[in-house]
Amino acid sequence: MNYQDEIKQFVIKGYKNVHKSYLTKANGIELINREENFITIPQSDFKYHKRAGSFKSSQAFAYNIFSGIQNRNSKFEFPMPVFTSDAKIDFMMENVESNTIELYEVKAFEIVDNDNIEFVDKYYKLDKYRNQELAQDFIFFLNKTVQNFEGKIIYGGGIKQLCSHLLGILNIMNNKEYQSKKIKLFSLCFDNCFTSEFREDLESYRNAIKEFKVLVDEFLFKYNLQSRIEYYGFLSAYEYINKKRKLIGEENYNYVLKRYYYKYQG
Repeated sequence: MNYQDEIKQFVIKGYKNVHKSYLTKANGIELINREENFITIPQSDFKYHKRAGSFKSSQAFAYNIFSGIQNRNSKFEFPMPVFTSDAKIDFMMENVESNTIELYEVKAFEIVDNDNIEFVDKYYKLDKYRNQELAQDFIFFLNKTVQNFEGKIIYGGGIKQLCSHLLGILNIMNNKEYQSKKIKLFSLCFDNCFTSEFREDLESYRNAIKEFKVLVDEFLFKYNLQSRIEYYGFLSAYEYINKKRKLIGEENYNYVLKRYYYKYQG
């Protein structure tokens, strides 16, 4: 059995652990009714990803973790303006106790993909930036990031996305509703190493995130923004759900454990 077949077998079995029946499209890994991929039916204004019906969907993984949280100041697919469009974070939650906005970018099986980090032209044009004071140095940061990972076999799309999220945070941090709050960005990753190949891919992405965090910290320190913005780096989804079991609720906890972490191998 090849790697992709092992992944397919794993996610289908996990889905069967929590659902008795289902209908899929011809590819056998995507539900005909995408709503069935979520623990509850999302609100009518929920912005589904293109592959929201896939058993491998990271959006469904995020929703199945966070939808049980009783926090009125929370939002899925939280938008942050970048250029003419928004960078969307999987989940945003305000932590009133720590006066912090917590942003969770969630990854599941995308990390098995290997690609280069490439930005479209607008990322290198000063006049496209909302914050002109940071524009030149942010472009330098992008170039440094690309150079740092050049020739390395990693999930480059994930690093590219994090760069967009960082730019989005810089664009909203002085908005009235956020200017007195610290903003934290987390890379929450599925981490059940059900095959040796997945363990290698996960470790590769974890190491890439560790390197990326160093670059982010250097950039934030240069502008004395470390007290306003923090990139936490890699966050184990398994450790998170166990630590935050009460917060996410028993129903969501049990669902995630039974579907994604059966026969857990850390």
